[in-house]
Amino acid sequence: MPRTRLRALTTAAVAAAALLAPVLLTSAPAAQAGGPKYGKVVFVDDGDTVDVDVAGDGTGRAKRIRYIGVQAMELRVYSHTLTKLRGECWGVEATRNLHSILNKKRVMLTSQHDKSHAGGRLRRSVAVLQGATWVDTGAVQIDAGLALPDLIPDEYRMNLDYMVRAQRAAATGVGMWGNSAKCGVGPAQDAQLSVHVNWDAAHNDAHNVNGEWIDITNRGATPVDISRWWVRDAAYRGAKAHGYTFPSGSVIQPGSKLRLRVGRGHDNAHTQYWGLKAPIFANVTGAPRWMADGAWLFDPQGDLRFWNMYPCRYAC
Repeated sequence: MPRTRLRALTTAAVAAAALLAPVLLTSAPAAQAGGPKYGKVVFVDDGDTVDVDVAGDGTGRAKRIRYIGVQAMELRVYSHTLTKLRGECWGVEATRNLHSILNKKRVMLTSQHDKSHAGGRLRRSVAVLQGATWVDTGAVQIDAGLALPDLIPDEYRMNLDYMVRAQRAAATGVGMWGNSAKCGVGPAQDAQLSVHVNWDAAHNDAHNVNGEWIDITNRGATPVDISRWWVRDAAYRGAKAHGYTFPSGSVIQPGSKLRLRVGRGHDNAHTQYWGLKAPIFANVTGAPRWMADGAWLFDPQGDLRFWNMYPCRYAC
């Protein structure tokens, strides 16, 4: 995309963000054509999934609801007892936060399409009533720095708002954005790395998978070993959402970069290959979908260390 076009999109996004982002909590968006559904949360599965007994559905069985636009870290032990929860770094915190907001509460479920599903679960925005206002709890999770923005093209209503909120949380060091040693000190705690995503491959992205890549640059004065570090986009890919894990011997020298290409190829000292068959990074769009994406780099303990969310839509 030409730089002038991207700048125009970014400027428009920032103008919209001024209306969307000033408050911590937001009232729920307009409902889908079929109207909102209401119900009671009977179980908080994790930081982006809840079980809801939906009123008027003719059954006593709860439906599993996957949040639209929100990607929390994963759990490996699920429980109604919060002290028994186990999982990825920040996954337990995200679950506990959602539990404190939603458990046993009446909620409103909305989507742009009644048939929106994700892995056998209904895909919905989830709002809870606080006072006289329906509060979007997906925004709450992102504002708290407990989830990534997972923007999708068919349920795009919250895309701009969520990316603005995520970038604001990162800029202010909230939650996972501001504690790089929560899950343990190091490795390379003083590393000075930067992450850059080339999201728009030359020509047709689908025919040029390796035209998408992530560059990790060492801006410090000492080598940084990122063996067993992992990088992901917002979507769930790989075991426990570890999108790509860097193999042993992945060392970035001062002033050098390691390029991770999305497609297939043979690794060398400066280039590695994710091994995917299709491109993964969303191309930037303006209204109404406001598509965007990012790459997030985690150390082996699960601390979020460096990232690139594109395009810039907050404090540009």
